[in-house]
Amino acid sequence: MITAKFTSACSKCGCTNKKGSSIYYWPSDRKAYCEKCGEVPYSQFRSAAADEDMMNGNGPCAY
Repeated sequence: MITAKFTSACSKCGCTNKKGSSIYYWPSDRKAYCEKCGEVPYSQFRSAAADEDMMNGNGPCAY
């Protein structure tokens, strides 16, 4: 999640992301999402990253 530096449209629903608002930005495909549309993909990403850390022996659940 970042603070929007300029006004843009959400890549999923098309609503306006105003400058200064909190948005989700994915640099790999250069898309910005509003808080509502970006929450689920971001949560899925964090979950996958935590799983990967655990499997690699990192993080709070490492053996």
